[in-house]
Parts: sequence; structure tokens; C-alpha cells
Amino acid sequence: MKKLIIVLISLLLLLSSFALGFFVKKSIDDKKISNWNAEKKYLQDKINHLTETNYKLSNDEKWLQLTKDIYLDKKSITKSKYSISGWFKMYNTENTITDNINGIPVFYQLIKYEADCKNPTLCLIHIKQYDKNNNMLSDEPNNYDVCYNGAGGWINGEIAYKALCKYEKN
Repeated sequence: MKKLIIVLISLLLLLSSFALGFFVKKSIDDKKISNWNAEKKYLQDKINHLTETNYKLSNDEKWLQLTKDIYLDKKSITKSKYSISGWFKMYNTENTITDNINGIPVFYQLIKYEADCKNPTLCLIHIKQYDKNNNMLSDEPNNYDVCYNGAGGWINGEIAYKALCKYEKN
């Protein structure tokens, strides 16, 4: 009889340890799913924000979309005797270099370039950097007359150079 009670208690302990293991595993799985859902929601919100921003810019006749994250302000284009200039809006993505200003990530930049299409030269005239809430983080004119022969000296400079020179011909 004692053996039977010991066997029953052992089986009861074994079953309760399986049940406890099941509930612990279920709890861990639920926590993982909760974390995945939170991350999924964060990423979906980020996608929605970028899609909304892209939609607003693409429907605005002021901005010409050059690439997925680079736009030209068509109304800012200014032609002179020897050059053409314009403002570009460049969003930071995983494929572009992102800056931080005082620990705040730069979401996009407004950059004014000036191009001399006859003597391939591109100058950065002015740069303004903004966070994701459109708060200006920096506003710096190029007081040093830094220009590069060709467009290779600036990040995305070739895209800006080609866009400006296309407008010069028109």
C-alpha cells in the first residue's frame, strides 16, 4: 500500500511538473509574441509615416521626386549667367549617412546646391537639418566656398548635379 501511495505521489508530482513547465513555456511564448507585436506596430507606424510623407511630397507640385528619398524644390531653381541653383530635400535612410545633433537624429536635410554645368562643378551653398518633428537642428550657410569639380565630392551630389543641369537646358 505504501508503494502504491509513493507511486501515486510521484506520478502526481511528475504531472504537476509537466503542467508547470507548460505554463512557464506558454508565459514565455506570450511575452515573445507581445514583444513581436510591439515591434511590428512600431515598424508599421514608421512605414506609415514615411509613406504619408512621401505621398504629401509627391502630390505637392513644388517638389520633384528624384529618388525614393531625394526631392528637388522646383520653385527654388534659380538660373544665372554661369550657374543654376536649387534646394533639395534629402531624407536619411539606412542607405545614407545619418547625423546626430546634440544626440537628436537628423531625419532630413534641406540642401541648396549650385552647379556650373559647362565646367562641371557643384557647390554646397547652404544646409539645414531637421528632426522627425520638423524642428530645425542646424542652419549653416557655406561661408567657405567649398566646391568640387564634378559632382563626386558630396553625398548624393551626382543626383543633384544632374537634376540641376537638366533644368538648365530647359
